[in-house]
Amino acid sequence: MDKIELLEGVTSNELWWRVTVTCIATFLVNLPFGYMRGSFRKLSFWWFVFIHAPVPLIILIRKFHDLKLTWTLAPFLLGSFFLGQYVGRKIYAKYPFRKKKE
Repeated sequence: MDKIELLEGVTSNELWWRVTVTCIATFLVNLPFGYMRGSFRKLSFWWFVFIHAPVPLIILIRKFHDLKLTWTLAPFLLGSFFLGQYVGRKIYAKYPFRKKKE
């Protein structure tokens, strides 16, 4: 807990609560993007768009919770980001809304 900078007037429990909520929000934001990415060929233009489009939303969520991006926080956020993309893609594989483009 020492490495995540404590904000003035913020307890460590509140800080971990903010980190947890931010990670959950990051996961949930990435689910639909991972789902949409599942319908496109790997490394195509739209595949890249659906990976990078949620990044500004994640930055806004992190700023809303007043969290600085540190080396201690980054693994949690990156893990949530890629887990949301992965789970969204797996949901698409099981329940596609249309046939895959070839």
